[in-house]
Amino acid sequence: MPEKKLLIATHGGAGSRGEDADGAESAAAAGLRAMRSGLPVLEAVCRAVTVLEDDSRFNAGVGSQRRSDGSAQMDAACMDSRNRFGAVAVVEGFRNPIRIAQALTQTSCRVLAGAGAARFAGERNFPVFDPRDMRHRPARTTSSDTVGCVAFDGTTFAAALSTGGTKNSLPGRVGDVPLIGCGLYAGPSGAVAATGNGEAISMKLTAFQAYRLLEQGANPGHALKTVLQWFDDKTDIGLILVNRSGLAGGSNRDMAWFAIERQE
Repeated sequence: MPEKKLLIATHGGAGSRGEDADGAESAAAAGLRAMRSGLPVLEAVCRAVTVLEDDSRFNAGVGSQRRSDGSAQMDAACMDSRNRFGAVAVVEGFRNPIRIAQALTQTSCRVLAGAGAARFAGERNFPVFDPRDMRHRPARTTSSDTVGCVAFDGTTFAAALSTGGTKNSLPGRVGDVPLIGCGLYAGPSGAVAATGNGEAISMKLTAFQAYRLLEQGANPGHALKTVLQWFDDKTDIGLILVNRSGLAGGSNRDMAWFAIERQE
């Protein structure tokens, strides 16, 4: 039987501390185990992001930043190269918004926001949590951005993102994460997951434009270098990318990330 290449990379967000890369490593390992057990690659990236959402060092899930009114409103999205996509925006009270986004890929709807997303999640008994109960969250001197994962199982590419948004932002603010082609994109030539300034990422359709570079034959390292040059030093930006040849990741800020390549 011919060997199959498995590739997966995770990040804890632009601005996350490099010393917290063990969290990204645990997430990548969880995703790899899912692929090795034969689960779909979309499940693998969502499983990896769930690990990051459950790690309060990162700005997602239980570690989500607070809005200006003290609320914790979260966005998440996932996509694979088989044209499956699901996203939620400004959802409150649920531990793992990436799982809600993943569930939407099995429906006729692609994006749900606010109360509608919460109702959808409640009807399906997704785990809840009270965002006011964050006593175990460690003190952080800098805010990290969106967490994410990209992967390839030898056949299909996938990407997933989750975020608590920008600290002290307006309630209801939506960044790049749930907007297809902005924070993430996956197609037959690869997958991209971005992190950083959501407005700047959205205005450049960053993930889709990075994917186009892969589609045109750029290797992930070259595509990464090119995309980072689209942003000035005042704008935080980071990416992880995968194609059939390999992986790349980096940021113009510190960024906890981890990548695994395996031949099976």
